[in-house]
Amino acid sequence: MGRKLPKAGFSGKKEANKMQLQRLVVGKGKTSRPSEAEEWTKEYYEIEALIEDPTELEVAKANLTGLIDGWLSKLKPTTTETQKSQSIDELFPENLRHLLVFEEKEGFYIIKPRQFLGSENFAKIADIVKTKGGEYISSGKNSHFRIPVKTS
Repeated sequence: MGRKLPKAGFSGKKEANKMQLQRLVVGKGKTSRPSEAEEWTKEYYEIEALIEDPTELEVAKANLTGLIDGWLSKLKPTTTETQKSQSIDELFPENLRHLLVFEEKEGFYIIKPRQFLGSENFAKIADIVKTKGGEYISSGKNSHFRIPVKTS
């Protein structure tokens, strides 16, 4: 699954030191690539809702986010069965592979960037890692992606 980035915003009017919410906008997207033979695609949905009671903000946001998550989960899967037999570095297209260092450590494939990736490359790498059951570990200079060895 691609990188999902929730976005929420609101506008309102101040009246007598209290905020009255007028609208809530929630947006989320997914970037995916079904196989190396296909291009990256991005699907993005945004919903706007009018909220009269500011105490309902979190509930409304959760409901809208859940609705978008449902739409995104119905999109075409981002992996193919043939990828399961590939070595870990072969999961990444050549233009991303040269940006990364691969190692196996304590039951995980550790994938570290050689340089700053930028948001677009980071999103592509994160999508590939997530489809293999992996995750991003944010740890300053030791930040890395990791994929369990058994699911690669």
